[in-house]
Amino acid sequence: MPIATNPQTGEVVYLDDNGQWSPAQTAVKPDTKEMLAFDGREWSPVPASKGAFSYVDDAVRSIASGITFGWADEFAAKMDEMIGRGSYAKNVATERSKDEQIPVAIKLPGEIAGAIGSTVLVAPLGAFKAMAAASAKIPAWMRFAGIGATEGALAGAGGATEDERLSGAAAGAAVGGAVGAAAPSVVNAVTSAGRGIRNAVSPKTGAAADIGRALIRDDTAPEAIATRLSDAAIERPGVASIADVGGENVRGLVERVAQTPGAGRSAVIPALTERQTGQLSRMSDDLSKLTGTRQTAVQATEEVIKERAAAATPLYEAAYNAGDHAVWSNTLERLSSSPTVKDAMQGAVRVWKDNAIADGFGALNPGAVVNRGGRLEFLDGKVPVFPNIQFWDYTKRIIDDQIGAAKRAGQGQKERTLTKLNKILRDELDNIVPEYKSARSAWAGPTAYLNSVDEGRLVLSKGISAEEFAANFKSLSQSEQEGFRVGAVSSIISKMGNDPANLADMTKYLRSPEVRAKISAMMPTPEAAQAWNKRLEFEVGSSKLTAQALGNSATARRLAERDDAKGIVGDLVLDALTSGPASVSMLRRVFTAGPKWLKDTLRSRTDKELADILLNPDRAAELPKILQGVQRARASGTPVPKAATTAAGVAATQ
Repeated sequence: MPIATNPQTGEVVYLDDNGQWSPAQTAVKPDTKEMLAFDGREWSPVPASKGAFSYVDDAVRSIASGITFGWADEFAAKMDEMIGRGSYAKNVATERSKDEQIPVAIKLPGEIAGAIGSTVLVAPLGAFKAMAAASAKIPAWMRFAGIGATEGALAGAGGATEDERLSGAAAGAAVGGAVGAAAPSVVNAVTSAGRGIRNAVSPKTGAAADIGRALIRDDTAPEAIATRLSDAAIERPGVASIADVGGENVRGLVERVAQTPGAGRSAVIPALTERQTGQLSRMSDDLSKLTGTRQTAVQATEEVIKERAAAATPLYEAAYNAGDHAVWSNTLERLSSSPTVKDAMQGAVRVWKDNAIADGFGALNPGAVVNRGGRLEFLDGKVPVFPNIQFWDYTKRIIDDQIGAAKRAGQGQKERTLTKLNKILRDELDNIVPEYKSARSAWAGPTAYLNSVDEGRLVLSKGISAEEFAANFKSLSQSEQEGFRVGAVSSIISKMGNDPANLADMTKYLRSPEVRAKISAMMPTPEAAQAWNKRLEFEVGSSKLTAQALGNSATARRLAERDDAKGIVGDLVLDALTSGPASVSMLRRVFTAGPKWLKDTLRSRTDKELADILLNPDRAAELPKILQGVQRARASGTPVPKAATTAAGVAATQ
C-alpha cells in the first residue's frame, strides 16, 4: 500500500483498506541504515521528504541530463565506480532511482534548458560549422531531420536501461527525426522558452507578464489604457496610477497582492491607506475650487456680507435714482392685497429712515403711510412719499426676514409661501426697473444672503429633490447663489469630516444620482460640473479598489487564485494563437509549481514590484515600456541551432 511522509511533522503514514491515512510502524534496517515502514502487509522503504537543497539537486540533475542527452547517470555511475563507490550497475540503478523522484515541473524545463545549452556550447566548433556549411544546400527539414535523428538516438539510448540501449536509440532516433524535421517551425518557441527560463526569475519581467495577461483578460487595448491613464493624471496629478484605470483583472492583481503575505502586501497596504486618508482633503479642495467658495459659512457671514455690501452700494444708488418714481402695476396692486405684503409695506415706511441712513443712501421723510387698503394716506398734510423702488426694496427685505424666521422655526409651509410671494415681487420690480435687478444680483441684502446659505445646507437632504433644488438655485441672484454654494460646500465638508470610520469612503455621501445632480446644478459653469464629475468618479473607483484590496478576505484571495489557475489553459492557448512561443507567464507557472520556498520567493519579489508599478503614480509613465516588454517577451527570439529542439522533444516524449 502507498506510504508517505508528512513534510510538516515527519510522521510516516500509509493508506489503509478504508482509504484513510494511518500511522505506520517504522524500523531501521541494520545493514543499510534505511528506514522501513510496515503497511499492514509488508515492510517498504520510507520515501524521503524533500528539502530545499534536494530541489536544487533535482534542477542540476535535470540540466545535466539535457546537456549529455540522457547519459549523465552513466557518467556519474562510472565516476563513482572509479573512486571505489560501488559497482557500475548498482550506481546506475541508484542514479536512475533519484531521477524518478524529480518532479516533472523541474525535470522537463531542466532537460530542455540543458539540451539547448549543449547545442549552443558546441555551435562555435569548427567541425560543426564545416558540417553546417556543407549541408547548406540541403533543405532545412532534411538537415534537421538527420541531425535530430542522431541526437535523438543519443538521448534515447542515454535514457534507456543497459538491456534496452538499442531499442531506446531506435525510438529516440524516430522521435528526434520527427522533431528535427519540424524544428524550423517550432524553434522560436524553444528559444523563447530558454530566454524565458532566465527571465522567469526576474521580478520586473514577472510583474510585466502578470500585468500584460490581466490586460488581455480585460480585453483592454494598450492605447485605451494609456489614454485613460493620461486623462486620470490630468484630473488627479500625483495620485492616479495604473491600477486606477485598469479593468477588473488589473485591479484584481492589487487585491491578490494585498491578501498574500509577503513584500507585496507590505507595499500595498500603506499605499492604499495613504490614498484613502487623503480623500477628504482632495474632495474638499475640489468642491471649494470648482464652486469658487473661498470661505466657510461662518467666515462668509462676516467677510462676504461686508465685502458684497460695499461693492453693491454704487449699483443701489443707480437703481434708486432710476426708480425714483411711482413704481406700481397690476401685479403690485394684487400683491398689496396679501396681508403679508401689506404688513411689509407698512413696515417699510416705519423703518425707512433707519434703513436709508444705515445703507448710506440718505434719509427721506415719508409724508404718508400705506393704509389697510394698500393706499397711501397723507400724514400731517405733508406731500406723500410715492412707492418708489427704494420703498419696494425695503418691503422685500422685510419679507426676507420673515422667510428666515420661518426657516429657523421649521415652518416649512409658511417659508414656501413667503418665498413664492417674494419671487413674484422681485420679478416684477426687476421688470419695471432693470437697474434694480443688476443691484440685487450683486447684493440682495444680508438676510437674503444668509437665507441662501441656509438653503444650500440642504444639499444632502433627501427631503428636497434634485429638480426642486436646481429650480431654487436658478431663481436666486448672483450673490444669493454664492451664499447657496457656501452653505452647500460647508455642509458637505462638515458631513465628511465628521465620519468616524477608519479609512472612510467619502464618496458615499456624493455618488447617488440625486446628489450628483444637485452639485452639478450649483456649479458656476458646465465645465466645472464636468470636472467635478470626473474627479468624483475617480474617487469612487479609488474607494472601491481600497475596499476590495484591504477587505482582508481570505476567501476572496482563494477565489482569485482558483480563477487564476482555471485561466492557465486559456492563457497558454492565447499565447499559442497570438505569438507561438512559450510565454514568460507560462514558465513562471512551471517554476512556481516547484518547491514552496522557490514559489514563495519568486512570488514575493514579483508582488513587491507589481505593487509599486500598479500603485505608484511615479511609475505610471512606465506603462508604455511595460507593454513593449510584454510584446517583446512574446516575439520570436534569435534563432539557435535547430537540433537543440530534438533532445528536448525526446525528453518530453519520454
